[in-house]
Amino acid sequence: MHAIIIGAGKVGFSIAEILSQAGHDVVVIEKDEDRWERVQESLDVHTILGSGSAPAVLEEAGVTNSDLVVAVTETDELNIVACLMAKQYGVPQTVARVRNPEYIETTHKSPTFSLGIDLIINPEMVTAKEILKLLEVPEAINVDYYADRQIQLLELKLTKAAQVVGKQLKDLDLAHRALIVAISREGQIIIPRGEDRLEVNDTVFVVARTEEMIEFEQLLGKTRTVIEKVMILGGGRIGYYLARLLEERKIQVTIIERDRKKCKIISNKLKNTLVINGDGTDTDLLKEEGAGEADVFVTATGDDKLNLLVSLLSRHLGVQNTITVIRRADLVPLVEQANLYPVVSPRLLTSSTILKLIVPNEILSVNFLGGYDAETMELIVPENCRANYKKLKDLKIPKGSIIGSIMRNNNVIVPIGDDIIMPGDRIMIFALPQAIPKVNEFFDVGRRGNLDELFSGIKKHWVNPGNSGNGNGSSGPDKHI
Repeated sequence: MHAIIIGAGKVGFSIAEILSQAGHDVVVIEKDEDRWERVQESLDVHTILGSGSAPAVLEEAGVTNSDLVVAVTETDELNIVACLMAKQYGVPQTVARVRNPEYIETTHKSPTFSLGIDLIINPEMVTAKEILKLLEVPEAINVDYYADRQIQLLELKLTKAAQVVGKQLKDLDLAHRALIVAISREGQIIIPRGEDRLEVNDTVFVVARTEEMIEFEQLLGKTRTVIEKVMILGGGRIGYYLARLLEERKIQVTIIERDRKKCKIISNKLKNTLVINGDGTDTDLLKEEGAGEADVFVTATGDDKLNLLVSLLSRHLGVQNTITVIRRADLVPLVEQANLYPVVSPRLLTSSTILKLIVPNEILSVNFLGGYDAETMELIVPENCRANYKKLKDLKIPKGSIIGSIMRNNNVIVPIGDDIIMPGDRIMIFALPQAIPKVNEFFDVGRRGNLDELFSGIKKHWVNPGNSGNGNGSSGPDKHI
């Protein structure tokens, strides 16, 4: 694949590095000389110093033979123009990062309103939606959805309160209702069998129908918190988008923002959110504004260290659930030490969403399970698959993988050994790294080429304990994200 990356900031650099490591032909266009030199010295890619909106520069980059153009400069207009020009040259896949909501928020319903750009991605909105998903089940480390949100996968840590502790899986009587697809114990991922016992401090990955999951949370010692009050540190785009999404759900929202000008702007745009001009590190202010009474405290400023500090402060004040926005991978050890899960990485979400454009049509989604070396894959079973018309218990599914759900004619099955795979089934698979190539071959979903290396590269860029990659489990990226 020939790919052109326009803009060598953090996201552009990461995408270029990952694609290059996966064996793709990559050209990076950057007009800032310092960034251009950094790419030239650090990556095995072709670099061009210039503007990605200039036809001569695009032609020098090989746009006429390109399979993918990704425009992620700091300027929305340049990204849009570059992608529009790439489409004129016949590039099949184009991606533009667009942060200004005025360009993408419209009541126009036409599917061509995106001007032919295949993916318009707003990183801050993607991050806000990821946080909103985590807020739906605040006691979970991670939340993912499959089969058009009919199936939910939760990552939960077991305590002494869990009724299942000390029991073998075969004695839990979860048939056709829930399935524990994996157990993380002392840093190792286990694909469990019926004889395996659950222990205190195990992290379990449980699959169930979304509407029934709350019953199994109780079995696992968890009580779902009803979210009524959310406090957000940071009135930037992430904080604003999240507050707006929460307002739509009638949730009480408070934003603390140090910049007075920013406070005025967002308070005029939001309807029911209380916007406070103040310092989030001021414990007296946090107490006065009732931070300890918040159901969830979200720290979403552009300063990672500040986000970590205020998350710790809010925990000290009595907040049970925090969500921390982190951009720098080198701060992950601090997250581990402080047990500040879950955390959200805008850069990882943006990069993984863009790179998933490359997966074959049969693969609907690929999600990474936090810092664990494992992934879930949702795919359509092809007509010629060797598994068709056979019971699961009779299949030699690759070791290190397990089928978590089957969707057939809009009906969802939490499978047991007697269930049968049929052509056209939409299945979710949990797999360890060594099993992934064998899973692809077993289900004959088309060769992913170097995609295993590509997604491995994404995980290397962000080892994030407690949060999956894009995590939406959707059938593909929306036009406007």
